[in-house]
Amino acid sequence: MMLFKFLQKTGYFSRRSAIRAIKYGLIKVNGKIIREPWFDINEEDKITFKGFEIKMNMPLDYIIYYKPSNKVYFPKEIKHLIPLENLPKSDEGLIILTNDGEIHRAYYKGFIKNKYLVEFSVPISENVNVQNIKISQISRNKAIITTIRIKVNQLKKIIPTIKKLKRIETEPIVLPVDLKPGRYRKMTDEEIIALKRILGII
Repeated sequence: MMLFKFLQKTGYFSRRSAIRAIKYGLIKVNGKIIREPWFDINEEDKITFKGFEIKMNMPLDYIIYYKPSNKVYFPKEIKHLIPLENLPKSDEGLIILTNDGEIHRAYYKGFIKNKYLVEFSVPISENVNVQNIKISQISRNKAIITTIRIKVNQLKKIIPTIKKLKRIETEPIVLPVDLKPGRYRKMTDEEIIALKRILGII
């Protein structure tokens, strides 16, 4: 089977996005970057995307994970899942992981809000006029920041005074108050439906 067709059949990619991911060097076969979409693979080959193994016909899993600060690895039980949007090593908070390709495709096409509890090294004003960023001040040095289609690294470049950051929501999923750093749980059926609904899948 050709590599790009395999990627399509996993559900993570459309034909165009599969070819683009391969040409950008995001796909490895048995640990080696392959940039040829028509590269032939077989059932024994290990295919990874951004370091995460992907397979066809896997049972669908949906996980809420509380990433601790200064950690980059996921628990081994959920390493087969791909995060919707990861967090830098220094930051903590909610990460949604799933092998549901339909959710991944819809997320990257959509305008989903992410909310962060942020501490600043110096006091900040709510009057930061940047498209797709809303700042709701809690105190002189703390705020809730809501973003749309802006990654954390981009946010830190826009607001370099960010000292500490914790993702508390990826719309509509909120980080559970009883979930401890480094722990995870499966999403409920209601949470899965709510996520799919806001992504326009159902």
